[in-house]
Amino acid sequence: MMESPPVMDLSAALDRFDGDQELFLTLAGMFVERSAQALDVIRTALVTQDLPLLAKEAHKLKGSASEFCAHPAVAAAAQLEASARQASVQDVAPLCERVHAEMQRLTTALEGIIERGFAS
Repeated sequence: MMESPPVMDLSAALDRFDGDQELFLTLAGMFVERSAQALDVIRTALVTQDLPLLAKEAHKLKGSASEFCAHPAVAAAAQLEASARQASVQDVAPLCERVHAEMQRLTTALEGIIERGFAS
């Protein structure tokens, strides 16, 4: 079985925030809330077959996830965005699932850091 890639590069993400852990935690909290909303919108857009909305939300998630150097989540969102821009609805459904799974992994990791703080 393939090892899944790490959910994020925490040290690189902290570097992006100049090592400011408070800022990281604040933005992590905002991400957890917003990504949940974005995933709801994506779910609805999939049901209503609103591909432009799907692409827009995937693009936003891609940007947010990249703040945390969360490469698997960024890749999943980028793929969904690209497909939604040019694809048929059946192609985007499995990609929506993947984005959902990766965002869940990222959210869980961020929530862990929010709760426990940074391992020193």
